Amino acid sequence: MILSTRLSGAAFLAAALLGSCTLHLAGCASALPEPESERLDANTGTTLTVLPKPIELVVERARGDRNDPFAYLAPFETNRMGTHELFLWVSAPQVEGPLGTPQVFCGESEAALEKFEGTPREMGLSSPPYKQPAPWSVQWYFRLSGEVLDCLANAAHIRVVTEAAEGQRDTFIAEGPALSALRTFTEKVRT
Repeated sequence: MILSTRLSGAAFLAAALLGSCTLHLAGCASALPEPESERLDANTGTTLTVLPKPIELVVERARGDRNDPFAYLAPFETNRMGTHELFLWVSAPQVEGPLGTPQVFCGESEAALEKFEGTPREMGLSSPPYKQPAPWSVQWYFRLSGEVLDCLANAAHIRVVTEAAEGQRDTFIAEGPALSALRTFTEKVRT
């Protein structure tokens, strides 16, 4: 009888601890902060609005197991003392020789993008808006019009096409739910 009471006491203690941990963990899980989509560059005073995570595009046809199968695309907005500018950041792997300027397709139409030749500092930023995905990745910046942003946000799929100097082309694609963050971003910068 005493053993049974001790056992049920131990079982009660274990259940109470488990319940407490579950309650505690549930409370913590709901309190996790969302990734920041807006931040102030303290060095320049520019407010930067970004995607919490860039859109990941996957290569349509791999050319061997040594190639990086991912490219990335993400819009961002700078706000310097009330002057808002939209940009598009694109990154792709450079595995075989230098890459030319990529083509970005919104659905089946090529997006009309103007390559930004400056540095992040010239955008009013002390560091790039997004981290370089890999040491072998190339990054480009483009000025982004509201029309092209709307097209990207409403497209069924987006493609990025890169071409190496020797003519090797790679096509990267993202579609469906992977593009939902673009709609959220567009709504945020439109308000």
